[in-house]
Amino acid sequence: MHNSKAAWSRAIIFVIVFIMINYVLTFVVVPKGDISRKVMREMYSQTEDMDVVFAGASLSQRDINPYIMDKELDCKTFDYPFDYQMYTGTYYSLKELFDYHKPKLVVVTTEQTNFTTKGEKPIVYLSTAPYMKSFFNEVQYYFASSAQDGYYLDRLFAWRGYHVKSIQDAVKNIYEKLDPSYINYPQPGQVEAFANNKSGYIGKGGLKVDPSDPKGTINYDNVKSSYTNQNINDIKEKDVEYLKKISELCKANNCKLILLSPSAPVFQVLRTKNYFDFDNEMAKIAKDLNIEYYNYNLIKPELFNLKGDYFSDREHLNSKGAEAFSKSLATFLKLRQNGDDMNKYFYTPEEYYASINYVALTWFNFTKDDNKITLVANSFYGTKVVPEYQYILTDSETGKQHIIRDYDKNPTFVFDSSSYKKYKIRVNARVYGSNNDEFTRYYEEEISK
Repeated sequence: MHNSKAAWSRAIIFVIVFIMINYVLTFVVVPKGDISRKVMREMYSQTEDMDVVFAGASLSQRDINPYIMDKELDCKTFDYPFDYQMYTGTYYSLKELFDYHKPKLVVVTTEQTNFTTKGEKPIVYLSTAPYMKSFFNEVQYYFASSAQDGYYLDRLFAWRGYHVKSIQDAVKNIYEKLDPSYINYPQPGQVEAFANNKSGYIGKGGLKVDPSDPKGTINYDNVKSSYTNQNINDIKEKDVEYLKKISELCKANNCKLILLSPSAPVFQVLRTKNYFDFDNEMAKIAKDLNIEYYNYNLIKPELFNLKGDYFSDREHLNSKGAEAFSKSLATFLKLRQNGDDMNKYFYTPEEYYASINYVALTWFNFTKDDNKITLVANSFYGTKVVPEYQYILTDSETGKQHIIRDYDKNPTFVFDSSSYKKYKIRVNARVYGSNNDEFTRYYEEEISK
């Protein structure tokens, strides 16, 4: 009996010491919480109920400006996004939110990968769950997300794969975590101080990307791409299951739910051969779950005139685009609230393709046979567009440019490179017969021997 009690005592002491060591390691080497922690703590600190919540991942965070939505909708709105979050995380995050707020509407931003991803990355859990007040929700979220990919230990022991890189960083990390402005966030004035930021976090869950920053506006030229497919058979039952849970959660809290695909760069839609077949399947799933679904890529210009310089990268809007999109979405939500027929504001897929009256992106591939170079251009464009291509050679030794083939509808061109040692080839693409350089795209690559 005595030995049994001693064994139990040692086991309990071991567990306690182990937990303490894990806590210390986590505190010292795991980076302090950043935007996700701010979002969660701001949610708790809100004394008034939110009317509209924009949930999901980075699309909500970057594409929707909560201050513009407040003004345009004349109500309390809040961005509630967490980077790379899938439907599993969105469900448990919303469970936490509904314990403190009763919004009338939740808009969950989505994209096709939300239906085909096996599970969330452990970092998504680690950047969100530790800041949940409900231990029950945190534990449920832990087992649900870990069961999808098997990374139980990476979520339980954050320091395994998520840590600072040096002793100096660890010391800095400790000091920052002990800072009262961090511990007690948000204190009066902290969120308001973010609101005027030109870039970075702006409070209320939002984030701005300054279009004038070096990476603030996407450059459509010199981007090599290719066609891809999004297979309907890749849709995961677990993803649909958690979307259903989100729908049921909103219904149980007397909250309307909208599933929204924000606008993407045109070439991202055109490069996916079966984009709208997959989108139709997403719409069907949403309809079966009694969820309103809208794809803003199909929105007509009368409601949102999408411009190329609105994007910061292949997915997200910069602050210029977010402002325009937020105002458009606010108008959209008001029209919907007033009972307008929203279908009239959307193109059919066929109308959408026909509306793209320019070349969105171009590139070329090549093969070599001694000095014989075969170039084959390709591009993304609308159904009514006929592209034409021009090839230019830049001699790297002299810097001189030579038009080696002027504009022609034939994408293939063969030339003899024996006169050049080091050179670059550039392809220009435009609509056949057009002289408007604004809608000319190019791609350039060194293909020397």
